[in-house]
Amino acid sequence: MITRGDKTLIIFILLVALFIFVGFQVYGFTGGRTYAIIEVDGNPYQKVSLGEDGPQLKINVPVPYGENVVEIDRDKVRMFYADCPDGDCVRQGWISRPGQIIVCLPNRMVIKIESDDKLTQKDVDAVSF
Repeated sequence: MITRGDKTLIIFILLVALFIFVGFQVYGFTGGRTYAIIEVDGNPYQKVSLGEDGPQLKINVPVPYGENVVEIDRDKVRMFYADCPDGDCVRQGWISRPGQIIVCLPNRMVIKIESDDKLTQKDVDAVSF
């Protein structure tokens, strides 16, 4: 049977978890500069700096089977239009945090958000044989 103390402890733990979740959503994991990197067929196409003072533009990207349009709105990026049959990349919506990625498989195009902050760099933690 759950006592009054158990209920208080459960509520306290849930509030702390909610507070931590909201903190990460608001402040994120990085304090460094973020960039949108567009790659076509595994090769870098363009790197755009993001942030509150970032650009508002649409970039036409030639891909093997047509042309895709990437929209950048200051600190977020999305695939505006894609010459692919399914359009999953367009439905993914906006991305803005380091580590997020949009992939258009039929056109071999990737948009990813990266940061120059040392904490978010992907270094090898360990190697196993």
